[in-house]
Amino acid sequence: MKVLAFSGSLRTGSTNERLLAVAVKGLVAKGVEVDVWNFKAANIPIYDPDTSDANPPAAMVDFKARVRAATGLLIASPEYNYSYPGALKNLLDFASRPPRENPFKGRVSAQLGATPGPGGTLQGQAMLRHVLSGLGCHTLPGAVTVSRAEDAFDEQGGLKDEGQRKTLDGFLQRFVEELTLRSR
Repeated sequence: MKVLAFSGSLRTGSTNERLLAVAVKGLVAKGVEVDVWNFKAANIPIYDPDTSDANPPAAMVDFKARVRAATGLLIASPEYNYSYPGALKNLLDFASRPPRENPFKGRVSAQLGATPGPGGTLQGQAMLRHVLSGLGCHTLPGAVTVSRAEDAFDEQGGLKDEGQRKTLDGFLQRFVEELTLRSR
């Protein structure tokens, strides 16, 4: 069982990266191998069907290979204007092309999101779930969302709130159970 984990935020030190780090520790504690991919460092260009399919950049070839090697995906994404970031949409579109090479089919996906606002990232998570489902992922129902995220983490990087820690742990347990079912 292997999970590819990444943040859909390009902001260095984002609260979504921090939430992802907490979740990765939780998965590792549950015996899951986790491959953490740095979206910002990959510097993925804009997908251009006229040139990108024939000559994909090395970072995209690497990303697609990592998706193929994983049983599941753990994505932490912010919410921008009731959706998820355009850069993340570009990544998903680029990686799923050409359609016969779509690496997402059959993968289990789980979502997290952190935001400074009061509404969590629920709208963005719904949009992301819709796209992941369309790409052939088995999307884990629900998502872990953290509102007012700038105050949610302690100095060691963990979640301060016991309820949020329990919610995340339960969500990760459901993810592991689904991964186990799909990897048989």
